[in-house]
Amino acid sequence: MARRMKITKKKLREPDEFITLTEKAYLFITRHPKPIATGGIIVFIVVLAILFFQRWEKKNEVDADQKLSLAVQLYQRVSSPYREGSPAQYKIVLEKFSEVISKFPRTSSGKLSLLYKGSIHLRLDEFEEAIKEYQAFLQKAGKERLYRLLAMEGLGDAYLGRKDYEKALHAYQKILEMGESFQLADAYLNMGGCYEKLGKKKEALENYKAFLKMSGKSSLAHAVLRKVSLLEK
Repeated sequence: MARRMKITKKKLREPDEFITLTEKAYLFITRHPKPIATGGIIVFIVVLAILFFQRWEKKNEVDADQKLSLAVQLYQRVSSPYREGSPAQYKIVLEKFSEVISKFPRTSSGKLSLLYKGSIHLRLDEFEEAIKEYQAFLQKAGKERLYRLLAMEGLGDAYLGRKDYEKALHAYQKILEMGESFQLADAYLNMGGCYEKLGKKKEALENYKAFLKMSGKSSLAHAVLRKVSLLEK
């Protein structure tokens, strides 16, 4: 049988905690009406500002995406596999991507435009500019692995074009560390070329052989086999 709780006269005389708290709160509000009203207004303004900012950010993302889409379409026309555009045409495309970056720097489209700019500068053999854009993208980009891989590969290629083989190796090594299989073969091939330029035959051979192991049927395999044969002599 459940034991009944005994309520003493002392407990009956004790004030109800909820009622006491409510009374205290009421007294505090009546004694400090202005500060509380001010605080309420401030909270309301902050919440309103957050909501407006979120709507503004969303609108910017939509507008930036439209601008980026137009720039990409122009880029695809200029870089058609059937007809390579002129440097002047690429400069026009660069301006379109620069516009997205300047107007919408915080958006994902603004950040992605840096990657496109790096690619165009690389096509034009403007290695310093390409390095700058790729580095800016890597600093601002999130954890999207595909885009980061493309940026690291482009960065390595730009350093390679500048004949800065040590920095190129560092970029290609980052690709290996990321471990995406579809990029590994090219990274090994490029690293083999860098080591060969640096006169490090052993390391060059290791990377060329790693490339052949992964891409033995590649159209480049025959040329790499010749390199291996020469380095082993």
